[in-house]
Amino acid sequence: MASLKTRETTVQITQKMLALLQSPTIAKIIILSVLRLVPTMAKYFAILLLMLNAASFPLVWHLRVFSRLFELHVGHLWHRATHFYLGKEKKKLALRDWHESHLPIGVHPFRAVWTNTRLVGLDDADFNLHMSNSSYPKTLDSVRFRLALATFPNLFRCGGWCPLAATHFHFIREIPMLTRYEVRTSIAAWDEKWIWTVSRFVKPPSKSSKRANTKSTPSTTSNGVSAGLGIPTLKTPATPLEGMSGGQTPVGGTRVSLRPPFSLLLSSSPHHTAILTGGDIGEGVGANELDAVSRALLEKAAKKTEEDGALLYTIAVCQLCYKQGRITVPPAVVLASHGFYAAPPSPSTTSPPTPPTQDWNAASRNPNAPPPYWPAVRGISGSMRGLAKFYAGGWRDVPEGERFWEEAFSACEAERRERIVPFVGPGEGRESGLRGGLEGVRALA
Repeated sequence: MASLKTRETTVQITQKMLALLQSPTIAKIIILSVLRLVPTMAKYFAILLLMLNAASFPLVWHLRVFSRLFELHVGHLWHRATHFYLGKEKKKLALRDWHESHLPIGVHPFRAVWTNTRLVGLDDADFNLHMSNSSYPKTLDSVRFRLALATFPNLFRCGGWCPLAATHFHFIREIPMLTRYEVRTSIAAWDEKWIWTVSRFVKPPSKSSKRANTKSTPSTTSNGVSAGLGIPTLKTPATPLEGMSGGQTPVGGTRVSLRPPFSLLLSSSPHHTAILTGGDIGEGVGANELDAVSRALLEKAAKKTEEDGALLYTIAVCQLCYKQGRITVPPAVVLASHGFYAAPPSPSTTSPPTPPTQDWNAASRNPNAPPPYWPAVRGISGSMRGLAKFYAGGWRDVPEGERFWEEAFSACEAERRERIVPFVGPGEGRESGLRGGLEGVRALA
């Protein structure tokens, strides 16, 4: 009896609640409450969306690119403010020392690596949640400008500039969203007009990989970087190598016909090297062989690491030149006048030292000793007007025996000639290589 009364009471309460919900007053209250919440939720969602994409706000690109310039300007003002009590001559010498502390004095041009750390934000990612290919050039804008201020700031001080002629990307693997990565930039080579820099997008090695790397024994060729060169030789499907002689090479259990000039190096191990060479696709190479090649290449790319254990994502090559007004300045002149110097190797040196990593924000106290020709550079760079005249053509009037830029890089001239081959090709014509290939492509358009 009691349970029956309880059931009836529950039914009555439910009926009353349904009646209240069906009444116009209650429905209106619920709808109004929801409508009041929608603008609030939309507002917070819009704020969150803007915060996640703050790196793409107007003027943020300019702030990122010119931030280092602002830092140097503030440092310059601080130096002048803290040395106001000095006499005129001492103040002039102190200011000269401050400017020289921001120059790469005594740094070997082929041994230094400048590192910049970045994060793949939501605005840098595509719908696959990877760093978009269009975000790499945006990142390189700030990297190149920081490199310019770290390597040749006096060119800007005297009115010069450094235009970008071309950028080449080699995408090896994607960078996941919200991943912190490093851009390691180095000077690759130069000729009478152009200078090439190589930027490597890498994932920094973990502490465990660093410890494992220190226990391993270095070889003559490590991770695609020849000893003494530091130029990556990418052996992936997108990078054909030189033609090889014919023969039979086992690849993934299948023997592949080797025909020049098409070649791909599948393994850089000195003990296990497999090379595929052939003519046109489809001639002498079947589907099974190509599948085996693809598997081998993907396996090799998955194991691609740097010498310190960092994971290589992408390589970018930038082709630049130096200008004073409309006049092109030879790269050797600009580099030597900023302190770069290739010291002659000692007799006990058998291999080049490990490239040091330069700090973007290294403020002062350059530990490198000035090169022997530095007094001649000081005589020119003491006045920015005089340095501008020197860059604009005054360097041509320097006698043969007094050209300090030739002395600065005489010890690495052979290495420079070897390094420049991948960019312009061998021989005197210099019409092949990376630059020649792109010139040929442009002629097809």
